[in-house]
Amino acid sequence: MSDMEVVALKIFGRDISLSCPVEEKDALLEAADLLNSELDGIDNKSNALILAGLSLANKFLQNNNSSSTSADDENAMQSMILSIEEILEK
Repeated sequence: MSDMEVVALKIFGRDISLSCPVEEKDALLEAADLLNSELDGIDNKSNALILAGLSLANKFLQNNNSSSTSADDENAMQSMILSIEEILEK
């Protein structure tokens, strides 16, 4: 089993700590930056997380249609979706 590391993130002005495998830390930080970039471009702040998630999912699906997606990519995306859902429930 992979070693886990706690990663501190700031998403939409909120401090969040997540555990992830050490080898996935850089991808998680990059995903957080991407999400924050999407959030910065949304004027409707009351629905910003939902709209950013939808926008990123749409981009992912468009990219998915143009290339094959590995099981690892699908698992990583599912993990990110679950993390976002947990944050939204708070």
